[in-house]
Amino acid sequence: MDRSGLLLLLVLSLRAALGAVVEWTELNEAKAYLKQYGYLNDPADPQDPSYLEEVIEALRVFQRVNDLPPTGELDEATLGVMRQPRCGLKDPFNKKFHKYKVMGRWRKKSLTYRIYNYTPDMLRSEVRAAIRSAFTYWSNVADLTFREIDYSRADIKISFHKKDGYCSVPFDGRGHVLAHAESPESGIVHFDEDEFWTEGSYYGTNLRIVAAHEIGHALGLGHSQFRSALMAPVYAGYRVNFRLHSDDVKGIQALYGKPLSTTSASTTTVDNVFPTESSYGPARIPDPCTADLDAIMLDRLKENPLVQTGRSSLDTQWILGSSGRLCA
Repeated sequence: MDRSGLLLLLVLSLRAALGAVVEWTELNEAKAYLKQYGYLNDPADPQDPSYLEEVIEALRVFQRVNDLPPTGELDEATLGVMRQPRCGLKDPFNKKFHKYKVMGRWRKKSLTYRIYNYTPDMLRSEVRAAIRSAFTYWSNVADLTFREIDYSRADIKISFHKKDGYCSVPFDGRGHVLAHAESPESGIVHFDEDEFWTEGSYYGTNLRIVAAHEIGHALGLGHSQFRSALMAPVYAGYRVNFRLHSDDVKGIQALYGKPLSTTSASTTTVDNVFPTESSYGPARIPDPCTADLDAIMLDRLKENPLVQTGRSSLDTQWILGSSGRLCA
């Protein structure tokens, strides 16, 4: 064999070896994921041939839950889902293929919550509105009420932190685990501050939807097997007019019952509570003569009174001009 033939053989051998290394690395990545999220247990003997069967079965369960062909093979589509942002809690799925999973319940149906710190990615008023709307998903369909408090100990405790020593379960940086929560009656809900939190936008990570998911955990729900459910483990991104899946509704009602009032039973979406890209229509400006006024402030620069309704930056303000007319 001449020199060029030997060189070609060497290149082909290196390519084969590199491919084997990549496949082995991806297999280890997949096994670590399946172990971390409850699909696969640590083997008593890693050399046991039956352990490979357990890995294949764990892959099949993961693929079924995520609407992938349950081949048990580690393909690009399966790895792609494993690499998507998701919740930090384990998935309860096994060979029996559960419906909604419950992890406990509160012994009361009127709960308080407190936001202990805020992400700099959004205005405080936007964070509070997003969290409030997240709770509304659940109070609309179950016999539950929620009240925000600013002081003292709350039932559900909400905070943001980075990959640091703040929590016994540290986050892993941007784009992986988005948030985590504990089951009742702990009330812990943490968001990864390394994420870029947004509302009403396809860019970044939607705080309202992720918060509603984690609040579901704090209320006692585990992960759902339905990929389109709010309680699915993998984050599906921002969705306009997002609604709860029937599996979400059945799960929360199994814990707390149906809402006593049926006046809002038709709304399992809160996009009408928190404005989104699709919900901004022609602005409805309240009548300043009949609206409830929250504050009247003096603009020191223009020396014009500023009249405001509502406590949100999204509400209406009027300026009393020099002509004596109110301008929205």
